[in-house]
Parts: sequence; C-alpha cells; structure tokens
Amino acid sequence: MGGNRGVSMRIRRPRRTVLAAVCLGGLAALTACGGGGGDASGEPSGSGYTTTAEASPTETTAPATPSPAETSAPEEEITEEPSEDTSPEEDGGSDDTSSGGSGEEDTALGVPRGQWSGTATVSVDFADPGCAAESRSYELPATLLIGDPVGGEQNGFNLSWASDSQMAEGAFGVSSALDGTDTLDGEPVAITYWSLSDDGSGDISGSLTDPGAAEGAALNLLFVPKPILPCSQYMAFAYGMATGTTLEGTVTGDSASLTLSGTTIDGTRSFRVEWG
Repeated sequence: MGGNRGVSMRIRRPRRTVLAAVCLGGLAALTACGGGGGDASGEPSGSGYTTTAEASPTETTAPATPSPAETSAPEEEITEEPSEDTSPEEDGGSDDTSSGGSGEEDTALGVPRGQWSGTATVSVDFADPGCAAESRSYELPATLLIGDPVGGEQNGFNLSWASDSQMAEGAFGVSSALDGTDTLDGEPVAITYWSLSDDGSGDISGSLTDPGAAEGAALNLLFVPKPILPCSQYMAFAYGMATGTTLEGTVTGDSASLTLSGTTIDGTRSFRVEWG
C-alpha cells in the first residue's frame, strides 16, 4: 500500500503539468482564434462571439460658412427721381358732351376757344311755286367749335357750328372760313365765308358775305324738305344759305347761346336756328 502511494505521486505530477500545458495551449488557441481569423469588422468568423468596439465620439465644430447674400456687399438702393415734364401742355380746348360747354378763356382775343354742346331748335318756313306754304320745326343735338383763325381767314377767330347729324331733316352747318386744296387742280383754296366781330366780352355777331357757291365750295347749308314731285313726296335737301344770313350770340367759358337766321340762296326757304 505504501508503494502504491509513491507510484501514485509520481503519476499525478505529470498529469498536472499536462493539464496546465493543455490549458495554456487552449488559451493560446482561443486567443489566436479571436484575433487572427476574423473579418475586417473585428468579428471572428464561425466563433459565435461578437466583438463591438465603440469609438469615443469626437465632435468637430466647423465654422459656419456665410451665405453669398451675407458676404456680398449690400446693394446700393437707387431711388429714381421723378422727372418734371417741362413740355408745354397742348391747348386742344375742352370737350363737353353735356348741355352748355367749357372753353378756355383768352382775354387777349376776347372770345374763348373751346367746344360747347347743346340742342338746337330749327324752324323752317317754305313755299314752293304752286304749293301751299308750310312750316316745320326740329330739335337736333349740335356742337360749337371756336379756335384760332385758319390760313387766309380775315376774322379774329374761327367758328364752326353744326348739328351732330348731317343726314337728318333740319340738319345745318355753319363754317366761318375754309382753308384747303382744290381737288381738281391742286391749288390752295382760302375762302372767308363770314365776317365776324366781337366786343371783347364774349358777345359775337356776324354776316354771311360769301356763300361759296361760285367756287363750288358752299359749306353753310340747311337740310330742309324739297318736293320730288310737285307739292308732294318731300325729302331732305341741302340748301345753301344766302348772303346776308346773320349770326349773333354770347360765348363764355361755361356756356354759349347763338341765333342763326336767314334765307336759302333760291329764296324759297327762310329759317331760324336757336341754341342756348
């Protein structure tokens, strides 16, 4: 029995050494497996282990890059000064479509320039040979224009007064002068039909001195009935106003009143036109 214990002691020492060597070899093997055979991520392939390495975060604060709008120089604000219009205003008179009118007072010439609108009352008496005498009356919108004398006119102002429609029965037209061109020979034509005067305060008067019939340029006309058949089937016809027809009235910047009276060139019609 005592010998057996001695033998037993001799046998146990090597076993411990072997076990220690085995354990050390196993640890080396485990260490080798953990560090060498893994992939780039640090995880061992087929080992069943997972190795997670946490890098300590490093906070990098980059200076803020200013935007182009912040770094560019501020734009200079340009304020456009309104230009003053030094061009002279056109003197075209004033248009007034209501009764009465508005003109521009010209104290140097006495008669205001401008345009006036209103309603004219036209009365006509006529008696054709062998026919009974008749009288007719009409009311028509009309317009008065007063401006500077046209070329060749011998008056201090130019006057044009006419019904707005030149086709209706009772229509009329008055023109103080003509400045134009003859359509036949191309020569300039200048005719002063009326001799007009004013007293400097707006009162005007005048007389028709040249009807213009000889030149074929009669512009002072009255459209009144004329029979197609003797004493029947009347229609509007343009009659020229005769020499001696008169015009008188008052024209101010706010209103105008006129009276035209006379006869036609053939003497068969007498007429009166009142306005204002």
